[in-house]
Amino acid sequence: MKKLLFGACVFSAGLSAAPFDTCPSKAFLVQGNTATMYGVNLVSGSYTTFAESVGTNNKLNGIGFSVHDRYIYGWDYSNKDIGRVGKDYVLEPIMTSGFPDTNFYVGDVAIHENAFYVYKKGGSLGLYRVSLDENSDDYLQAERIIDGSALNLNIFDMAFAPNENAGLAYSVDSNGNLHRIDVLNGTSVNLGNVGQSGTFGAVYFDVENNFYISRNQDGHVYKIDINNPANTQLFAYGPVSNTNDGARCATAPIIDDSEDPTIDYGDAPESYGTSLSTNGARHNVGDLFFGQSVSAEYVPKATDDDNGISFLTSLETGYDTLISFTLSKSGYVNAWIDWNGDGQFQQSERVVSEYQGVAGENRVLIPVPVDAVEGSTWARFRVSNNRDIAPMGGIDNGEVEDISVSVVASSLIQNSTSWKTAAFEDLWPQKGDYDFNDVVVRYRVTTSQVGNQVVRYKIEGALMAVGAGYHNAFAIRLKDIARQHVDEAQIELSVDNVVHKGSPLEADRTEAIVVIFADTRSMVPVQPGCKFFRTEAWCSDTQRAPYPFEITIPLSTSYNTLVATHSKVDPFIFAVDGFYHGQFVDQNNGRGWEVHLKNHEPTEAFDPRYLDQGDDTSSTNGYYQTSAGLPWALIINSEWDHPVEQADMSEAYPQFAEFAQSAGAQYSTWFENPVPDHQYTINNAAKN
Repeated sequence: MKKLLFGACVFSAGLSAAPFDTCPSKAFLVQGNTATMYGVNLVSGSYTTFAESVGTNNKLNGIGFSVHDRYIYGWDYSNKDIGRVGKDYVLEPIMTSGFPDTNFYVGDVAIHENAFYVYKKGGSLGLYRVSLDENSDDYLQAERIIDGSALNLNIFDMAFAPNENAGLAYSVDSNGNLHRIDVLNGTSVNLGNVGQSGTFGAVYFDVENNFYISRNQDGHVYKIDINNPANTQLFAYGPVSNTNDGARCATAPIIDDSEDPTIDYGDAPESYGTSLSTNGARHNVGDLFFGQSVSAEYVPKATDDDNGISFLTSLETGYDTLISFTLSKSGYVNAWIDWNGDGQFQQSERVVSEYQGVAGENRVLIPVPVDAVEGSTWARFRVSNNRDIAPMGGIDNGEVEDISVSVVASSLIQNSTSWKTAAFEDLWPQKGDYDFNDVVVRYRVTTSQVGNQVVRYKIEGALMAVGAGYHNAFAIRLKDIARQHVDEAQIELSVDNVVHKGSPLEADRTEAIVVIFADTRSMVPVQPGCKFFRTEAWCSDTQRAPYPFEITIPLSTSYNTLVATHSKVDPFIFAVDGFYHGQFVDQNNGRGWEVHLKNHEPTEAFDPRYLDQGDDTSSTNGYYQTSAGLPWALIINSEWDHPVEQADMSEAYPQFAEFAQSAGAQYSTWFENPVPDHQYTINNAAKN
């Protein structure tokens, strides 16, 4: 039929499609420049295609599901007017009057009344209402509630809450602010930030007044407590799209238990996040799983089909344990173990991270922390097509397996050094400015041993200063430890709290050499008014923090404590290939240039042709010292304030020269007697 309004030639099109049979639990999602309609299960983020095309050659946006007549309404870009979609998923144009000549992409159908609201910011635009009630006098007549300069929100969709006062819609702007919009008068209230930002092109409510927002860029679906926006959870991993708009029957539950079960849940106690009510780990079942099969279930623990994961060795504190898991096909595996027994999986307790498993058996070694709590605890394994997922939340594919495990205490012994400071002068073989601040690293070494056998090194510290114009790498050699006896696959290095990708163990060596900082100069971009990093008291970088690092080096073959001693942990620097490093250094063979402690021989990578040039007298006096016995590298067994730029060590610390020339027999505490204002400290820097 067509309907004539108030004697004017404004018609609605022939509306004949049948409405949806029920109020569906799935959300509707429309994407693409020629609108495609999907159904999204918010529980898992899984989606199915309802219609490749709804019959338009353009976008359909600002959609909303009407609880009044069970149609989907939205803005039809092809007609610059509204349209509706029934259960046949074919768009029916609707002719209205009163809208400006533009397209809207924010909209929803109200719950408190049979009316459709759309919004677009801008002084000539704003928030509009159009009645969908055929019995009302203003049927299909658009009315502007407020202009878009008075209601100025950078939002991309909105949704009406089912259990709120009449006329309240919600949205999240690009900065993550949650807005409550009163459509009756066009006012809005900022309720707080949800802790996420981006383009949230699809937003929904469920019958319990939970608000869901889907981010276009990564498909992440977040669940928001509208009464406490800070309580926002990553709820599911949904589809990604540049153009996104969503609608949902807000009076429907988030999942319909009358449907066939499609979700796999975990089995751990509820504190770990297991059921839907606690945003538990859950997967839409498919062809990716552990072991031989996976079964869907209505609630956690409804089936007992856990299989495919085995701990081949015991979880003994301080040791590595070997895990085997079988996959039906290739996928990414992430796993967590509750080491501290607090009943939660923390992100820091992730033991398998973004591991790309293959079809069939996979084996992974994981370290058991020395301080893991002894007794029963839980492990959670998840496999999916997504590389990086959290221990909770829903995802479209894969499986979750929760396993009860036991941690036992071992006889592992930990021995640590005090904090030390290694300082290097990088002008070797020339004495140069001799300010010992070209590379300064503070560090501590811990060895783990069983009985008298060392099984692991842990070295932690920070890059304190870079007073060099040259490019230097900082590395550590484990003297008398063979490279082949290091468990290279299990080395873990983090720099500035970022996990290092790839192995830091130098290739093609027989010695165990780990490179901590591949290029100290490139790590520290120069700040305005500065030439270096934390060496100039007058410089604007006085508040720049050191760069922390931590490396764990497990041994595949243990060593006696008489061999693997702390004194054989040998820090040194070497030149970075491809950069000028002074007249004595071939920039194409920078790795062959090294600086070590006095009387410490260089590594196998060193080029001996660099010896005995400039001020170096290595062949006659011993490695890395001048004829007067002065070194180019130091280790101070405490915290230490290095000299400021171009302050000779002998001026900053007057007892140093006699200490070095006496081979340590005199003035062993030289570093405790500085000349004031010759050292780099935050206090000195601040007052300059």
